[in-house]
Amino acid sequence: MKKIVSTLARKSKSFVSDLVKIVAFLLFEHLLPKRRGIWCFCTWDSHYAHTIDNPRAVFEEIKNEPSITKVVLRRPSQIETTSTIEGINVVVVNVESLKGAYYLALSKVIILGYGLSGLCSYGRYITKRHKIVQLWHGIPLKRIGKLFPGERFWDSETEKYAATVCSSPSDQAIMAAAFAPTPNIWISGLPRNDLILKDESDLPIDYRQQLSKLKTRISGRKFILYAPTWREGNSGVYQFSDQEWETLKSFMVKHNAVMGIRAHANRRRLDNQADDQLSRAIFFLNDIPDVNVILRVADVLVTDYSSIYIDFLLTGRPVLNFTYDIDSYVSERGFLYNLDDAMVDTWFKTFEELLTRIDRALSGMGVNAPQYSRVRSLFHNHGNRSSLLATNKIKELAES
Repeated sequence: MKKIVSTLARKSKSFVSDLVKIVAFLLFEHLLPKRRGIWCFCTWDSHYAHTIDNPRAVFEEIKNEPSITKVVLRRPSQIETTSTIEGINVVVVNVESLKGAYYLALSKVIILGYGLSGLCSYGRYITKRHKIVQLWHGIPLKRIGKLFPGERFWDSETEKYAATVCSSPSDQAIMAAAFAPTPNIWISGLPRNDLILKDESDLPIDYRQQLSKLKTRISGRKFILYAPTWREGNSGVYQFSDQEWETLKSFMVKHNAVMGIRAHANRRRLDNQADDQLSRAIFFLNDIPDVNVILRVADVLVTDYSSIYIDFLLTGRPVLNFTYDIDSYVSERGFLYNLDDAMVDTWFKTFEELLTRIDRALSGMGVNAPQYSRVRSLFHNHGNRSSLLATNKIKELAES
């Protein structure tokens, strides 16, 4: 009985706290003027105490501009890090606090990388009085937003958006359908692509630290990144048998190579299990928050249906699509492109073929040049400095 009473008391306290927060935000939202010099940035729950991906690339463009207050909306469950959040006039605030609600209500610009419901517990009460910029977190290959019938909340949420970005005319058409009625769909390229391509010296200090740590693990060997997309029911990582593990380890040693395994952010383990759990030749990459850091140094990318390979096309390096469960996966979320048109080579299903493809890639034969070029043009039809172009567009939006 005491346990039941204690549980009910906790739930009651939480309900009152949430109610107070919602009421406070609604008052702030409707009474406070929106200040064009305040930009709020989303962060990823349970992953990192700073924003990453597309929002981070925009943050980097304006972090030293004194006329803009950069508000980093930290989640209560986020892992504290020793990294320095660089910049001038930067505020780091718990988004679930009254202070967080105040800053969010006051901001003219809100930079998203996912839905408003993921931003905070009261996200659905945010109104069109802000300029909400949906940067998303990749060039979509699978159905997203309003194109995915399993998530009906997009119907009302997308009405609040002021803009989004895309990377080509075909991508623009998809983003229009997924996030309509967004009026501004800029073919700027994804801001996060700059994090892959810019000089290492131009990266923020925490990214340089993560990159240095990764290079130490690689130790000058060829580096293969295995980064599958997420599935509803499991990590998405192919379940290697004991014999396959041993074969893969020996294969890496033979080629003086290493493989880093990184499950999707929605499914990967957050405790970063020790590298020694597998071997020096195969290790997990769960402790590097932004995959764009990893893509910088990958010699070969092994993935499946993850749109991560579309970003990787900008490097010109081999992409291997290991689609071991395509027969079942095709009905899980659905694709926006015919895979024959969207992939740079034929996909494959077996472990044996995986070894063959990696062997080809490490031997310099992993790119079908005509197909690679055609697919790259399909997805990337934009200039350089995507983050700068997107940021300048957002500034114009804030002034309107």
